Amino acid sequence: GYAIIRNALKPELLESFIPKADAVFDNPKMNDTHNRYGDLVCVRMFETDPAFRDFLVQEPIIGMAEEILGSNCHIMAQNCVRNRPGMAIDTWHVDDALEFPIAKGMERHDPRLQLPVFRMTVQIPLTPVQTMEIGPTQFVPTSHYAGKQPAFEKGVEPHFEDHGPVSIFTNVGDVYLHNGQAWHRGAPNLSNETRYLLQNSYCVRWVAQRFYPFLNYRMPDHVLEGAGERLRRVLGEHPKGPYG
Repeated sequence: GYAIIRNALKPELLESFIPKADAVFDNPKMNDTHNRYGDLVCVRMFETDPAFRDFLVQEPIIGMAEEILGSNCHIMAQNCVRNRPGMAIDTWHVDDALEFPIAKGMERHDPRLQLPVFRMTVQIPLTPVQTMEIGPTQFVPTSHYAGKQPAFEKGVEPHFEDHGPVSIFTNVGDVYLHNGQAWHRGAPNLSNETRYLLQNSYCVRWVAQRFYPFLNYRMPDHVLEGAGERLRRVLGEHPKGPYG
């Protein structure tokens, strides 16, 4: 349900995103534009700085997304998480909805199946995550075959068959991608440091993008200025096709 790619990106590039992310988090106007969701998450980062926009087609990230989702995939969301001490999205979950629920009497999906991936997230740590105290992302391996939500019981770690939680420890430059149907969470940040995580979520063409206010969203003109053909497609520009 997840994979780690070591040394995928240059650390200097990722470190340059930290002040840009802080500028979004610390700008009160971002509440009015709904780019800021409280103190933990900012969304639609491609609207806020050309560097975030251009990062949507950064190799090898976009190449991996196209290999998995197809050459006409597009971005579904680009978020940044700023985990200050004591903060985390620490409830075990799948992303958004459970796509392939098992039927009554089933224990899990047949392992012979290759479950389709309609959407995936590439997680890009902007700061090192080397200890449990700073709150690494955690996954339960193979849990995307569970076909059900993880049971929630405070203080109890979920298990799927023989697999318990695995913590993802990374240096700046490492990335990891995951199937949103795998059980995961961000462990609590118990350190005195701030953890930064940039998230590029891509999806197949027919899965809608998630840009608030959804029904009436209009991409700002400045986002498209100077964008090449590949970037415009990733931003959602497609030729006519099925369903209009």
